[in-house]
Amino acid sequence: METMTQDPVFVSGKVETPRHFAQLILPVLDGSGSMTEQARGNITKAQATNMALRELLTRIKISGVAQNFTCGVLTFDHAVKERLATTPIDNVDDNDSYDPLAGHGGGTSIFHALEEAERVVERFFQQAPEGGVPHSAVILLMSDGCCSRPDLTRAHAQRIKNGPNGYRITIACTLFATVGNVDVAGEALLREVASDPVKYYKTVYDAETLRAFMLASASAASGGQIP
Repeated sequence: METMTQDPVFVSGKVETPRHFAQLILPVLDGSGSMTEQARGNITKAQATNMALRELLTRIKISGVAQNFTCGVLTFDHAVKERLATTPIDNVDDNDSYDPLAGHGGGTSIFHALEEAERVVERFFQQAPEGGVPHSAVILLMSDGCCSRPDLTRAHAQRIKNGPNGYRITIACTLFATVGNVDVAGEALLREVASDPVKYYKTVYDAETLRAFMLASASAASGGQIP
């Protein structure tokens, strides 16, 4: 008697690509009052920052390695707001507004922003499953001027870069300058805050250069994984 066998059933749907690493991308964006100043392109620095971040998110979402990335967003002046809680990049709305002036407009307290960034990063590492894929984080700090307490900013940055508990954390910094009026003290401070004063620092004047630097920094911190 012939035995009847049933053909396998294939269910169509999204194919989940396994993660090879896990990286948190954390933009930390200056929302001080001077972000209303003009950037290249006939828009304000705040508008250019919003545009750059949205384009960065889109670029990562359409990459072939998007499953490996999580994103959060902090904005700050003298206080810090969590604009986006840590979220898998596939679930992040890249059409949302990340205007750093929303709810801000005061002074520049980078040390407060770094303090909150450290907490966000620590939560990310603490939630990593034991024995899972390698985890890392990159803080993308953007400011358009020097901090009101540069001494505290240096201290917070050094603590983060020391990598508590062996965490792999990179700090990349940009100074969003005004053409013809670069903040020399701000540039010097952000170079010192960055994990590398050359590789992970850049002075920018427009949205496109800011987006390109943030993308390059995130890619370098992940080992060149973003095409």
